[in-house]
Amino acid sequence: MAVEPRVLQRDDLLRAAASAGFSTMTERKLEGFRSNGLMPRPVRVGNHGRRPVWVYPPGSDRQLVRLLRWRERTVDVDVLRVVLWVEGFPVDLDAVRASVTIVLDDLSRALEQLLQAEASRQGLDPVDDQDAVVGAVAASMAAMRGKNALPRPIRVSAGDRAAAVAHMLQIFALGTRPDVTEDEAEMIEKVLGVSPGRRQRVEGAEPWLTGPASLVVGAADVVSLPRMTEALAEATDAEWEEARSVATVLFLQLPVVARAVAVQTGKENLAGFGVFAVLDSEPLFAVLLLAFAMGARRADWAGNVEDLTDSLAPWPALIGEMKQVLDMPQPTLDHNLAGHGPEMEARTERIIQALLDGELDPGPSPDR
Repeated sequence: MAVEPRVLQRDDLLRAAASAGFSTMTERKLEGFRSNGLMPRPVRVGNHGRRPVWVYPPGSDRQLVRLLRWRERTVDVDVLRVVLWVEGFPVDLDAVRASVTIVLDDLSRALEQLLQAEASRQGLDPVDDQDAVVGAVAASMAAMRGKNALPRPIRVSAGDRAAAVAHMLQIFALGTRPDVTEDEAEMIEKVLGVSPGRRQRVEGAEPWLTGPASLVVGAADVVSLPRMTEALAEATDAEWEEARSVATVLFLQLPVVARAVAVQTGKENLAGFGVFAVLDSEPLFAVLLLAFAMGARRADWAGNVEDLTDSLAPWPALIGEMKQVLDMPQPTLDHNLAGHGPEMEARTERIIQALLDGELDPGPSPDR
């Protein structure tokens, strides 16, 4: 027999927030979230004496906790609205459309301002001398150290790194097709950290990165910032919903799979998966992956994206099976591992620790 969902009132939501560690959550903050469309509004269902009774939709307590968790990473209302929608919470689609547009427009504007500022410093024209300006910006980005520096998953020379970053800016940010050799395209893969995907295997599967590396230039016509913006502006509601399902898998399942592979093998970037492990730690990626899903859907990349999402489908069940280890008494676990050797024991210990640390749960973690 189906279990009736528990009736949720304001105090239930506040208690859920407090239980999750957000003890400063207040009714006033909740009202602000409702005003911004980040939380559903309650419905009046009657009176308790003279006092009106208002109830929230089922799942509102979980939505509030997730919202508070994401707010530890960003207070941008537009980004938060999109990430909640990608997670499957009830957020108005028209509001999501507007938020995605605002976020992408802000990114485009920030890039334009960055290039104009660099052109002014160099005494160059931002249009006629675009390659030189992009090269200068890329060199600064490639050399940056500290918290905001670009990841360095694979060691390459400073010059090669700067050139690869320049090509990536041209392809993915500006939507242009630079003249890139195969060697230069392979360097882009190294700087991204995905190049091991051409040679390393996971559980005997074939390498996932195939074909000429120079095909990356074609991304300018599909998933560059300008093309993704156009695809989103022209998309129907049905296309938005389809893109949402893809973005959900890429944003919330792919990182878990990448971390699970690292846990099981003890290798952080096996087959180039390391680059995907942190996608769900930055809410802006929810917007970008939604835009990517829309751009890819409207190109001949749709089949490849579908194959990827299909391959990820079994993993939630597999992670669930891993979690059963936590319920085993230690003697039972020791008995099951007996005779399997130190490698299996080490792998099991890594899995247990990752499960305890929440590394195999989707979404933001204080440690990521």
